[in-house]
Amino acid sequence: MSLSELGEFGLIDILTRDFTYGAGVVKGVGDDTAVLEVSGDKWLLFTTDMMVEGIHFSLDYSTMFQVGWKLLAVNLSDIAAMGGRPTHALISAAIPPRLNPSELVELYRGLRKSADEYGVNLVGGDTVSNHERLVLNVALLGEVEAGKAVYRSGARPGDRVYVTGTLGASAAGLYLFQNPALSCSPQSADYCKQAHAVPRPRVDAGKFLAHQAVTSMDDISDGLASEIHEICKSSGVGCLIRAAGVPVDPRVREVAALAGIDPVEWALFGGEDFELVFTVSPEHQERMYSSAGAAGIKVYQVGEITDSPEVVLKKADGEVVQLQRGGYDHFCK
Repeated sequence: MSLSELGEFGLIDILTRDFTYGAGVVKGVGDDTAVLEVSGDKWLLFTTDMMVEGIHFSLDYSTMFQVGWKLLAVNLSDIAAMGGRPTHALISAAIPPRLNPSELVELYRGLRKSADEYGVNLVGGDTVSNHERLVLNVALLGEVEAGKAVYRSGARPGDRVYVTGTLGASAAGLYLFQNPALSCSPQSADYCKQAHAVPRPRVDAGKFLAHQAVTSMDDISDGLASEIHEICKSSGVGCLIRAAGVPVDPRVREVAALAGIDPVEWALFGGEDFELVFTVSPEHQERMYSSAGAAGIKVYQVGEITDSPEVVLKKADGEVVQLQRGGYDHFCK
Protein backbone atom coordinates (compact mmCIF):
# COMPACT_ATOMS: atom_id res chain seq x y z
CA MET A 1 0.00 0.00 0.00
CA SER A 2 1.36 3.44 -0.94
CA LEU A 3 1.54 6.43 1.42
CA SER A 4 -1.21 8.17 -0.55
CA GLU A 5 -3.50 5.17 -0.10
CA LEU A 6 -2.61 4.80 3.58
CA GLY A 7 -2.98 8.48 4.48
CA GLU A 8 -1.43 10.41 7.37
CA PHE A 9 -3.50 8.85 10.15
CA GLY A 10 -3.14 5.36 8.75
CA LEU A 11 0.62 5.83 8.64
CA ILE A 12 0.68 6.99 12.26
CA ASP A 13 -1.34 3.92 13.25
CA ILE A 14 1.08 1.43 11.70
CA LEU A 15 4.20 3.27 12.90
CA THR A 16 3.03 3.40 16.52
CA ARG A 17 0.96 0.23 16.94
CA ASP A 18 3.80 -1.65 18.71
CA PHE A 19 4.83 1.18 21.03
CA THR A 20 5.19 0.06 24.63
CA TYR A 21 5.80 2.29 27.63
CA GLY A 22 7.73 1.98 30.83
CA ALA A 23 6.95 3.57 34.15
CA GLY A 24 6.00 7.23 34.18
CA VAL A 25 3.90 7.36 30.99
CA VAL A 26 0.30 8.29 31.78
CA LYS A 27 -0.66 8.81 28.11
CA GLY A 28 1.45 8.14 25.05
CA VAL A 29 0.61 8.25 21.34
CA GLY A 30 -2.98 9.07 20.41
CA ASP A 31 -3.83 12.40 22.01
CA ASP A 32 -2.87 16.06 21.67
CA THR A 33 0.16 15.64 23.94
CA ALA A 34 2.00 12.94 25.81
CA VAL A 35 1.30 12.95 29.57
CA LEU A 36 4.15 11.97 31.88
CA GLU A 37 4.37 11.46 35.63
CA VAL A 38 6.87 13.57 37.55
CA SER A 39 7.38 14.15 41.24
CA GLY A 40 4.91 16.39 42.98
CA ASP A 41 1.27 17.15 42.22
CA LYS A 42 1.72 17.96 38.51
CA TRP A 43 1.82 15.89 35.35
CA LEU A 44 4.21 16.86 32.55
CA LEU A 45 2.77 17.55 29.09
CA PHE A 46 5.01 17.15 26.04
CA THR A 47 4.15 17.99 22.43
CA THR A 48 5.87 18.86 19.18
CA ASP A 49 4.79 20.30 15.84
CA MET A 50 6.56 21.04 12.58
CA MET A 51 5.85 23.77 10.03
CA VAL A 52 7.18 23.52 6.47
CA GLU A 53 7.33 26.45 4.04
CA GLY A 54 4.93 25.92 1.15
CA ILE A 55 2.75 23.53 3.17
CA HIS A 56 1.96 25.20 6.49
CA PHE A 57 2.82 28.78 5.54
CA SER A 58 3.81 30.92 2.60
CA LEU A 59 6.19 33.86 2.74
CA ASP A 60 4.27 35.31 -0.20
CA TYR A 61 1.68 36.62 2.26
CA SER A 62 2.93 35.84 5.78
CA THR A 63 5.57 37.97 7.47
CA MET A 64 8.41 36.28 9.31
CA PHE A 65 7.02 37.70 12.55
CA GLN A 66 3.67 36.00 11.86
CA VAL A 67 5.38 32.70 11.05
CA GLY A 68 7.25 32.83 14.35
CA TRP A 69 4.07 33.60 16.28
CA LYS A 70 2.14 30.81 14.58
CA LEU A 71 4.93 28.27 15.09
CA LEU A 72 4.54 28.47 18.85
CA ALA A 73 0.77 28.99 18.76
CA VAL A 74 0.07 25.64 17.08
CA ASN A 75 1.91 23.88 19.91
CA LEU A 76 0.24 25.98 22.59
CA SER A 77 -3.11 24.81 21.24
CA ASP A 78 -2.19 21.18 21.96
CA ILE A 79 -1.41 22.05 25.58
CA ALA A 80 -4.72 23.93 25.77
CA ALA A 81 -6.60 20.82 24.57
CA MET A 82 -5.27 18.88 27.56
CA GLY A 83 -6.33 21.57 30.04
CA GLY A 84 -2.71 22.43 30.76
CA ARG A 85 -0.37 25.37 31.15
CA PRO A 86 2.58 25.72 28.72
CA THR A 87 5.99 26.20 30.31
CA HIS A 88 9.19 25.69 28.24
CA ALA A 89 9.97 25.37 24.52
CA LEU A 90 12.83 24.34 22.23
CA ILE A 91 12.91 25.62 18.64
CA SER A 92 14.69 23.95 15.73
CA ALA A 93 15.09 25.54 12.31
CA ALA A 94 16.35 24.23 8.97
CA ILE A 95 17.23 27.46 7.15
CA PRO A 96 17.72 28.01 3.39
CA PRO A 97 20.62 30.31 2.42
CA ARG A 98 18.31 32.77 0.59
CA LEU A 99 17.10 34.11 3.95
CA ASN A 100 19.12 36.87 5.56
CA PRO A 101 19.80 37.39 9.29
CA SER A 102 17.32 40.26 9.63
CA GLU A 103 14.50 38.00 8.40
CA LEU A 104 15.42 35.37 10.96
CA VAL A 105 15.52 38.01 13.69
CA GLU A 106 11.91 38.84 12.76
CA LEU A 107 10.99 35.17 12.93
CA TYR A 108 12.35 34.91 16.45
CA ARG A 109 10.75 38.21 17.43
CA GLY A 110 7.38 36.63 16.61
CA LEU A 111 8.32 33.58 18.64
CA ARG A 112 9.31 35.72 21.63
CA LYS A 113 6.14 37.78 21.43
CA SER A 114 3.97 34.65 21.50
CA ALA A 115 6.09 33.15 24.29
CA ASP A 116 5.86 36.30 26.40
CA GLU A 117 2.10 36.53 25.99
CA TYR A 118 1.53 32.91 27.02
CA GLY A 119 4.21 32.68 29.71
CA VAL A 120 6.56 30.29 27.91
CA ASN A 121 10.34 30.17 28.36
CA LEU A 122 12.33 29.71 25.15
CA VAL A 123 15.21 27.62 26.43
CA GLY A 124 17.15 26.51 23.35
CA GLY A 125 16.96 24.50 20.15
CA ASP A 126 18.97 23.75 17.03
CA THR A 127 19.73 25.35 13.65
CA VAL A 128 20.84 23.59 10.47
CA SER A 129 20.97 24.50 6.79
CA ASN A 130 18.46 23.34 4.21
CA HIS A 131 18.80 24.33 0.57
CA GLU A 132 15.15 24.02 -0.44
CA ARG A 133 12.78 25.62 2.08
CA LEU A 134 12.40 26.87 5.64
CA VAL A 135 11.47 24.07 8.06
CA LEU A 136 10.60 24.87 11.67
CA ASN A 137 9.86 22.73 14.71
CA VAL A 138 8.89 23.38 18.31
CA ALA A 139 9.05 20.93 21.20
CA LEU A 140 6.89 22.29 24.01
CA LEU A 141 6.53 21.28 27.64
CA GLY A 142 3.57 22.06 29.83
CA GLU A 143 1.99 20.95 33.06
CA VAL A 144 -1.43 20.02 34.38
CA GLU A 145 -2.68 19.06 37.81
CA ALA A 146 -2.31 15.32 38.34
CA GLY A 147 -5.55 13.63 37.34
CA LYS A 148 -6.90 16.72 35.55
CA ALA A 149 -5.63 16.12 31.99
CA VAL A 150 -8.51 15.95 29.51
CA TYR A 151 -8.21 13.27 26.82
CA ARG A 152 -9.98 12.57 23.54
CA SER A 153 -11.17 9.23 24.88
CA GLY A 154 -13.75 10.17 27.52
CA ALA A 155 -16.85 10.97 25.43
CA ARG A 156 -19.94 8.91 26.20
CA PRO A 157 -23.32 8.52 24.44
CA GLY A 158 -25.59 11.39 25.43
CA ASP A 159 -22.75 13.84 26.01
CA ARG A 160 -23.23 17.23 24.39
CA VAL A 161 -20.62 18.52 21.94
CA TYR A 162 -19.48 22.13 22.31
CA VAL A 163 -16.90 24.41 20.71
CA THR A 164 -15.25 27.54 22.03
CA GLY A 165 -15.65 30.52 19.73
CA THR A 166 -16.66 30.72 16.09
CA LEU A 167 -15.13 28.66 13.28
CA GLY A 168 -14.01 29.11 9.69
CA ALA A 169 -12.16 32.42 10.00
CA SER A 170 -8.71 30.96 9.31
CA ALA A 171 -9.91 29.24 6.13
CA ALA A 172 -11.55 32.49 5.03
CA GLY A 173 -8.30 34.34 5.69
CA LEU A 174 -6.32 31.84 3.64
CA TYR A 175 -8.82 32.23 0.81
CA LEU A 176 -8.36 36.00 0.89
CA PHE A 177 -4.57 35.67 0.84
CA GLN A 178 -4.75 33.33 -2.13
CA ASN A 179 -7.41 35.35 -3.94
CA PRO A 180 -6.37 38.99 -3.45
CA ALA A 181 -8.79 40.22 -6.12
CA LEU A 182 -11.78 39.33 -3.95
CA SER A 183 -13.21 42.58 -2.61
CA CYS A 184 -14.81 42.54 0.83
CA SER A 185 -15.09 45.03 3.67
CA PRO A 186 -11.79 46.00 5.34
CA GLN A 187 -13.17 44.83 8.69
CA SER A 188 -13.93 41.35 7.38
CA ALA A 189 -10.62 41.09 5.51
CA ASP A 190 -8.58 42.11 8.55
CA TYR A 191 -10.47 39.77 10.90
CA CYS A 192 -10.09 36.72 8.67
CA LYS A 193 -6.48 37.36 7.68
CA GLN A 194 -5.46 37.89 11.29
CA ALA A 195 -7.21 34.67 12.28
CA HIS A 196 -5.10 32.77 9.77
CA ALA A 197 -1.76 34.52 10.23
CA VAL A 198 -1.78 35.20 14.00
CA PRO A 199 -3.99 32.53 15.64
CA ARG A 200 -4.71 32.80 19.33
CA PRO A 201 -4.78 29.38 21.05
CA ARG A 202 -7.35 28.98 23.82
CA VAL A 203 -5.02 28.16 26.72
CA ASP A 204 -7.12 29.94 29.36
CA ALA A 205 -10.30 28.27 28.08
CA GLY A 206 -8.62 24.87 28.18
CA LYS A 207 -7.50 25.31 31.78
CA PHE A 208 -11.00 26.49 32.72
CA LEU A 209 -12.76 23.58 31.02
CA ALA A 210 -10.49 21.02 32.69
CA HIS A 211 -12.24 21.95 35.94
CA GLN A 212 -15.76 21.81 34.49
CA ALA A 213 -16.28 18.03 34.30
CA VAL A 214 -15.81 17.92 30.51
CA THR A 215 -15.43 14.34 29.33
CA SER A 216 -13.16 14.82 26.29
CA MET A 217 -11.44 17.65 24.44
CA ASP A 218 -9.42 18.32 21.29
CA ASP A 219 -8.07 21.43 19.60
CA ILE A 220 -9.48 22.37 16.20
CA SER A 221 -6.33 22.37 14.12
CA ASP A 222 -7.57 20.25 11.20
CA GLY A 223 -11.22 21.33 11.16
CA LEU A 224 -14.18 20.43 13.36
CA ALA A 225 -15.03 17.35 11.29
CA SER A 226 -11.55 15.88 11.65
CA GLU A 227 -11.32 16.58 15.38
CA ILE A 228 -14.73 15.11 16.22
CA HIS A 229 -13.69 11.99 14.31
CA GLU A 230 -10.61 11.83 16.55
CA ILE A 231 -12.74 12.07 19.68
CA CYS A 232 -15.21 9.45 18.42
CA LYS A 233 -12.46 7.04 17.40
CA SER A 234 -10.67 7.37 20.73
CA SER A 235 -13.91 7.10 22.72
CA GLY A 236 -15.54 4.32 20.70
CA VAL A 237 -18.68 6.35 20.01
CA GLY A 238 -20.48 8.18 17.20
CA CYS A 239 -21.70 11.73 16.87
CA LEU A 240 -24.39 13.90 15.34
CA ILE A 241 -23.28 17.41 14.35
CA ARG A 242 -25.96 19.96 13.45
CA ALA A 243 -24.95 22.36 10.68
CA ALA A 244 -27.38 24.96 12.02
CA GLY A 245 -25.52 24.99 15.34
CA VAL A 246 -22.00 25.43 13.94
CA PRO A 247 -21.01 29.01 14.88
CA VAL A 248 -19.69 31.20 12.04
CA ASP A 249 -18.82 34.88 12.46
CA PRO A 250 -20.74 37.33 10.21
CA ARG A 251 -17.43 38.54 8.75
CA VAL A 252 -16.63 35.00 7.63
CA ARG A 253 -20.10 34.71 6.13
CA GLU A 254 -19.45 37.88 4.14
CA VAL A 255 -16.25 36.48 2.64
CA ALA A 256 -17.91 33.12 1.95
CA ALA A 257 -20.84 34.76 0.16
CA LEU A 258 -18.51 36.70 -2.11
CA ALA A 259 -16.46 33.57 -2.79
CA GLY A 260 -19.55 31.45 -3.49
CA ILE A 261 -18.65 29.01 -0.70
CA ASP A 262 -20.80 27.57 2.09
CA PRO A 263 -19.21 29.01 5.27
CA VAL A 264 -20.08 25.84 7.19
CA GLU A 265 -17.69 23.99 4.86
CA TRP A 266 -14.89 26.22 6.09
CA ALA A 267 -15.94 25.64 9.69
CA LEU A 268 -16.06 21.86 9.29
CA PHE A 269 -13.05 21.27 7.06
CA GLY A 270 -10.95 24.46 6.84
CA GLY A 271 -8.84 23.93 9.95
CA GLU A 272 -6.40 26.14 11.86
CA ASP A 273 -9.07 27.85 13.94
CA PHE A 274 -7.31 26.58 17.09
CA GLU A 275 -10.52 26.70 19.06
CA LEU A 276 -11.45 23.75 21.29
CA VAL A 277 -14.09 21.08 20.76
CA PHE A 278 -15.19 19.27 23.90
CA THR A 279 -17.91 17.07 25.32
CA VAL A 280 -19.83 17.35 28.57
CA SER A 281 -22.50 15.17 30.14
CA PRO A 282 -26.11 16.49 30.18
CA GLU A 283 -26.12 16.81 33.97
CA HIS A 284 -23.08 19.09 33.92
CA GLN A 285 -23.73 21.16 30.81
CA GLU A 286 -25.88 23.85 32.45
CA ARG A 287 -23.26 24.53 35.14
CA MET A 288 -20.48 24.50 32.55
CA TYR A 289 -22.39 26.89 30.30
CA SER A 290 -23.19 29.40 33.04
CA SER A 291 -19.65 29.22 34.48
CA ALA A 292 -18.14 29.76 31.04
CA GLY A 293 -20.33 32.82 30.52
CA ALA A 294 -19.28 34.24 33.87
CA ALA A 295 -15.63 33.68 32.89
CA GLY A 296 -16.12 35.45 29.55
CA ILE A 297 -15.68 32.26 27.50
CA LYS A 298 -18.18 31.80 24.69
CA VAL A 299 -19.20 28.21 24.01
CA TYR A 300 -21.63 26.85 21.43
CA GLN A 301 -23.40 23.49 21.35
CA VAL A 302 -22.94 21.85 17.94
CA GLY A 303 -24.23 18.31 18.50
CA GLU A 304 -24.23 15.27 20.71
CA ILE A 305 -22.43 11.97 21.12
CA THR A 306 -24.32 8.83 20.07
CA ASP A 307 -23.91 5.09 20.57
CA SER A 308 -23.85 4.62 16.79
CA PRO A 309 -20.44 3.96 15.19
CA GLU A 310 -21.12 6.72 12.66
CA VAL A 311 -20.28 10.41 12.60
CA VAL A 312 -23.07 12.23 10.80
CA LEU A 313 -24.09 15.77 9.91
CA LYS A 314 -27.66 17.05 10.05
CA LYS A 315 -27.80 19.65 7.29
CA ALA A 316 -29.83 22.85 7.47
CA ASP A 317 -32.59 21.26 5.38
CA GLY A 318 -32.88 18.32 7.78
CA GLU A 319 -31.05 15.75 5.65
CA VAL A 320 -28.64 13.55 7.64
CA VAL A 321 -25.44 12.55 5.82
CA GLN A 322 -22.14 10.94 6.69
CA LEU A 323 -19.66 13.52 7.95
CA GLN A 324 -16.30 12.71 6.42
CA ARG A 325 -13.12 13.44 8.32
CA GLY A 326 -11.91 15.99 5.76
CA GLY A 327 -9.10 18.33 6.69
CA TYR A 328 -5.55 18.31 5.36
CA ASP A 329 -3.73 14.98 4.97
CA HIS A 330 0.00 15.22 4.24
CA PHE A 331 0.05 12.03 2.16
CA CYS A 332 -3.32 12.12 0.34
CA LYS A 333 -3.23 14.49 -2.64
